Amino acid sequence: MSTYGDHIADIYDEPGQTPEDADEAAAFLWDLASSAAGAERPQAMELGIGTGRVALPLAAKGCEVSGVDCSQAMLERCRAADTEGRLRLVHGDMTTARFGERRFHVVYAVFNTLLHLLTQDEQVAAFGNAAAQLAPGGAFVVQVSTPDSALLHNGQHVRLFEVERDYVDLNVTIHDPVRQHLRTQQMFFKSDGIQMRPLLQRYVWPSELDLMARIAGLRQAARYADWTGAGFTGASTEHVSVYRPAEAG
Repeated sequence: MSTYGDHIADIYDEPGQTPEDADEAAAFLWDLASSAAGAERPQAMELGIGTGRVALPLAAKGCEVSGVDCSQAMLERCRAADTEGRLRLVHGDMTTARFGERRFHVVYAVFNTLLHLLTQDEQVAAFGNAAAQLAPGGAFVVQVSTPDSALLHNGQHVRLFEVERDYVDLNVTIHDPVRQHLRTQQMFFKSDGIQMRPLLQRYVWPSELDLMARIAGLRQAARYADWTGAGFTGASTEHVSVYRPAEAG
């Protein structure tokens, strides 16, 4: 499992790091959870809750949110941000973490969280763990980047995110096609020095995700290009995939 959280927690919510669609994600997940819950209070579980980017706005809408993360540093920041004590947090592994007998109307892993599991077996286990904790009518939602081999030349990729007078944000990536690993060094050049934040992910193809779901007893119910529900196409750089228990039809 990746140790990304511990390396990035201190700047995770700084400008340039935080995705702009966290509120859209919360709205999408709220609609799913509240629809499944009916008259009950919607229950949601986040795999890799981080600092609460999505969990906090989702809880503000009225969802009861439980979250697991393997990084204590991330959880400390999440607890600090959760000033009203709305979230139920557990330090643990997203492939095994449980909240007793509680069942959830939506379980979700967003912003490439699933890719921090570095083997296919671990990713399959996360699907199984999510499926086992779904309430009737519930859904497992995964948001990940769509692999793009065209970005890699000779197994390498350099991407420049930002250039300012006294600041440069640069990523350097090496590709391992056998393990489906992308090993990245996030490099921040500042006037007072250089910071390096390592990132290791196992990318996964959409069809591979669907097979993982089948192994866990789930089926793909929908796939979108983003949280607004836009259609997924071959040009989409990421996708939001919704899975439901196969017996739900």
